[in-house]
Amino acid sequence: MGLQETMITRRAIFCVLLASATVVFLLLADNTSQYSSLQFYTKVPGQIFSTLTGNLTANTEKNDTDGLNILKVDTSGKCFSSVVKTECNGEVGNQISSYASLLYFQKKHGMQAVMRDWQVSTLAKVFQREKLQIITTTMDIPLQPGKKWEGIAMTTPMGAIFPREDFLQNINQYKDNKFIDIGTYPNYLFLYKEILSDLRGQLVCRVDMQGLVNQWMAEVEESEQFSGEIIYIGVHCRRTGYAHHLSVISNASLVDHHFFDRAFQIYRTRYNTPSTRVIFLAVSDELAWIKENFENHEDVRFGHDFSQGKVNESDLLSFDLCLLAACNHSIHTYGTYGQWGSLLAGGQVIAATGTNKEANSEADQINKRAAIHGWLFLDVRDLKNITEVSFAKH
Repeated sequence: MGLQETMITRRAIFCVLLASATVVFLLLADNTSQYSSLQFYTKVPGQIFSTLTGNLTANTEKNDTDGLNILKVDTSGKCFSSVVKTECNGEVGNQISSYASLLYFQKKHGMQAVMRDWQVSTLAKVFQREKLQIITTTMDIPLQPGKKWEGIAMTTPMGAIFPREDFLQNINQYKDNKFIDIGTYPNYLFLYKEILSDLRGQLVCRVDMQGLVNQWMAEVEESEQFSGEIIYIGVHCRRTGYAHHLSVISNASLVDHHFFDRAFQIYRTRYNTPSTRVIFLAVSDELAWIKENFENHEDVRFGHDFSQGKVNESDLLSFDLCLLAACNHSIHTYGTYGQWGSLLAGGQVIAATGTNKEANSEADQINKRAAIHGWLFLDVRDLKNITEVSFAKH
């Protein structure tokens, strides 16, 4: 539909249909007043996921240039639940954090979360798409005259992104009739930790990847020939280009083998007993480094040794994250990918802190604000005296 002459009413019902390829604004008349011009915007219709309804007051002003009447619409009361989005263009870990942050506002505050189709397609490389519960759309909204996306995010000097405090403190004022952009790289762990059970029910690994992970764990157990229980510790080591990110964003640096040596020993002390034994399953974006630094540990196994020849290169991120999620407990350094390996596993976590020797890094600020119980941080500022830190409030 393009520019159309239509009959509408000054007091009307406003409907927004959100679909995979459709956003439609309708003004439904119950009595008639003639307007010479009304613009509708449509794309190929798809399945309707949600209908937002409410009252609008519609007024017109004549445009002196072309003589057409311009429709102006004001909301009255609750017209629709606010729509929340993010323009995150990052990789898998960033998209998972975006999904979780959006879902928090949908679950806890009744807002309508939307993601672009390509964002959800990134998630679907790892997870079962049919279990995701955020609407996908391929076009820009709002289309309502006078409505714009309102950004509510702020960035700390160390690069951590959080919602503005005035938004959080007055969130009831944002629940209706607004289009809210929650930021480009939202990782609101301090908020979505409240809905982790929901997230684990939606972020379910692909069946084929889960089958491969189960196969490898069975092979590990057979090779160990241990009659007791094996406790799997997922290990994610983020390196390569992340060194530049840490340096530019937080003036921080990568951890070295001292962090992992200490983390390995903590888990051995906790779980190596006559009836239980730990096995570390390690993955990284820099295989050569973990091979060089972990091979002296007899209880470390490398995901690449199994996945090579069995998993397509395009599926390695999916396999690795599925592997981390299947473990009992976790070790990660920094970054959203490793964070989600730990969150989906749902056990105890050991992570790094102190990568900036003078201040709290981006990851430190996120983790301190989240203060999750069961997460232990190793402060690596002094490698000769690595200390154990908990951010959880007792």
